[in-house]
Amino acid sequence: MKTQTATNEKNENKTNENGEMNLQNIILVGQCKGTYANASVTKEFEAKVLVTARPDGTVIVHNLSNGVRPLCYIDGGAEISLARNMADAELEFFATTEDGQQLTLQFTELLAMQGVPSGNQTNSLAMSILKCVFDLGGNYGRTTIARVLTGSVSKKILTINISKLGTYAVASETSMKEVLSLIDWLIQENYLAYVEDSEFPVLVVTSKGLDVLAGGDVPVEAESKLDIAEVERRKAVLKEWRSRKSAEMGKPSYFVLKNRTLAEIASRAPKTIEELQSIYGIGAVSAEKFGAEILGMF
Repeated sequence: MKTQTATNEKNENKTNENGEMNLQNIILVGQCKGTYANASVTKEFEAKVLVTARPDGTVIVHNLSNGVRPLCYIDGGAEISLARNMADAELEFFATTEDGQQLTLQFTELLAMQGVPSGNQTNSLAMSILKCVFDLGGNYGRTTIARVLTGSVSKKILTINISKLGTYAVASETSMKEVLSLIDWLIQENYLAYVEDSEFPVLVVTSKGLDVLAGGDVPVEAESKLDIAEVERRKAVLKEWRSRKSAEMGKPSYFVLKNRTLAEIASRAPKTIEELQSIYGIGAVSAEKFGAEILGMF
């Protein structure tokens, strides 16, 4: 896949020996005007979109203006080019194929842009789940997503054209139960959602999940080495303790522990004062006041 950028664009992605960007995925989010054409149809649109372009030349455009819905799709083989800071657009995206498919996007407002160097596969199961749901276009449920991630070779999974999925079998050493548990947590926390008007319960990535795909932080709870159910149990214990402590002190709950701090303590499970102090929001004063009590809970 050929990718080129204007010379005034700062680009921190790795390049190959020919000077071309060596990308696993390009992700673009923003407001744009677009045209897609093939031998039989031409489609024009104006919407807030999320675009994923893969190294094999697959391009998927999702309309974000009203939920998350596929808008157009190039099934591999496209040559991609990008141009920044044009006269009438913040970014222009072009994709063409040998069989005559053409996609042109003019971003009037670019909200996010991410390029991931190839070979740097994420070790985040939560990110892999979000990518898998997104790549499958809101057409499958939680069990199918888990089977794709764990590398199932069932007939149903092998008919999905898994060669187009960078997330197939990335969690092959993880149990179905663990993957399903994390999927359920991502639904609970509104990173994923069921399509309400679907005949079957299929999953889509929400705007909160799209923020993560476009370069945002993966939730710390999902990155824990602990089972997600254990992280949630620890969060509940900490929240109960925080409520009691804030009532005793006559202070608001955030004065005791901020939400992010509480989540990090639950997920990282510190065992010493030093480990506790490495967590966001825990300084020497907080560690002295609350450290022994927090560490003693678990």
